[in-house]
Amino acid sequence: MVAEGLGPDVITYNILIHSLCWQGNMNSALKMFEEMIARRVVPDVYTYNDLILGFCNVGDIDKAFVVYEEMINSSVQANVYIYTTLLKGCCKEGDFLRASELVQEMIKRGVAPNVRTYTCLIHGLSVIGEWKCAIRVFREMVNQGSSPNVVTFTALIDSLCKQRQTCEAEKLVCLMEENGEKPDVITYTALLQGYVLESRLTEATELLERMASKHIEPNQHSYSILINGYCKNGRINEALRMVDKMMHHGLKPNEVIFDILLNALSNWKNPDEVKQIISEMRDGQCHFEDKN
Repeated sequence: MVAEGLGPDVITYNILIHSLCWQGNMNSALKMFEEMIARRVVPDVYTYNDLILGFCNVGDIDKAFVVYEEMINSSVQANVYIYTTLLKGCCKEGDFLRASELVQEMIKRGVAPNVRTYTCLIHGLSVIGEWKCAIRVFREMVNQGSSPNVVTFTALIDSLCKQRQTCEAEKLVCLMEENGEKPDVITYTALLQGYVLESRLTEATELLERMASKHIEPNQHSYSILINGYCKNGRINEALRMVDKMMHHGLKPNEVIFDILLNALSNWKNPDEVKQIISEMRDGQCHFEDKN
């Protein structure tokens, strides 16, 4: 192409940079970008998009911001996708001050955060247990006219439940349904975990039944949370009955559940009986009888 006097244009460079970024080869992508500049080919928003995403994906948030600053200095308008990518990178690094400042900056530049932007920040704050900050962001999101979706609600509900704030989580589930967003198995499983953490096993069992009435099938993780709760509270019969129930619904216990049960049954006087129970479960048999 060059030999024929036809230099690569911005589209050609974008294809090459995109491919290198997708492979995680950021050194080569940056060299291609520098070559592009040297040849006086003007990068566009797609060029910067790929570089910023590439650096965020390899965990180099500082270089992602260097590219962002160069983009701004080149009078290329960052879009909501770029801001959300940077925000996600900040959250992965635990830099929530930078993330909050970025949200304010994008608003000042006339770029409205969307549901994905806010959800990303809420999820990041929730992961580190900053549920009060997550709620503030949630309220700001609603005030800005952005409607939370099932992922947004679930991230916040999960955070509240892990902090033993299930009463607040229950209110969010109600608000979620009022807003027309249907809780899914992940939402209910987060609430299950909250009940178990607070030793509210009756409510947890009732929630499992309610899920079935709403045609939401509990998964292995859902059952394992309740089984673990029963075992930790010394209610082995209920735990085994729950295993029986999940197997009747076509779900086989996984290794996590076997480990929970083995640990709970380790103090039984009859080790041969324990082996038989575990063996039957592994074979897919569900013939539970109360054990004393």
